[in-house]
Amino acid sequence: MKQKVKTNIMISSTAMIASFLAFFYLMFVMPEKIELILTFGFIILVDGYFLIDSILKKVDELSLSSLDKQTEMTKVQKGIYSVTKREELSLNQRLDAMQQTIESLKEENAKLTNELMEQQKLYLKLIIKKNQENMVRVVNSNDRITKQVVQMSGDNKIASNETNETLSEIYRSLTEDKNASKVTRMPSQRAE
Repeated sequence: MKQKVKTNIMISSTAMIASFLAFFYLMFVMPEKIELILTFGFIILVDGYFLIDSILKKVDELSLSSLDKQTEMTKVQKGIYSVTKREELSLNQRLDAMQQTIESLKEENAKLTNELMEQQKLYLKLIIKKNQENMVRVVNSNDRITKQVVQMSGDNKIASNETNETLSEIYRSLTEDKNASKVTRMPSQRAE
């Protein structure tokens, strides 16, 4: 259709120019041929009509093309807007999901932290209790050792006393034996 409009414009403009030249030629050279002048005048009017009609069709075609382009641009803009809106909604949903995940992770972290603190408290109590039990064992062990040392000391004292008594008895018996032998030697020495 574009080619047809261009061809019509070209033919009409060429015919109109030729008719103008013929019209002016006839007016100046042969003014007595009114019928021919009127015929070429009519041809000029008809060519003018077709030329104006072709120009208007071309303008309509250009405006329709422009409207089509604007319609396409509007559709593209609407498409871009709808895609952008969907992406925004999707992004907002993902952000909301991420925020919920972060909140649940914070809650889980707080819960685990509290549990860890409770476990540490329990562990600390167990360590303190174990240390107390170990301390009691050490103290009891020290008491037993002290009792055994005291008992050994007492046993040593008794053994030492018994040993001293035995040694004293041996010493007495030895001194008595020595005194007895002196006594028995002395009378014999006198006899001699």
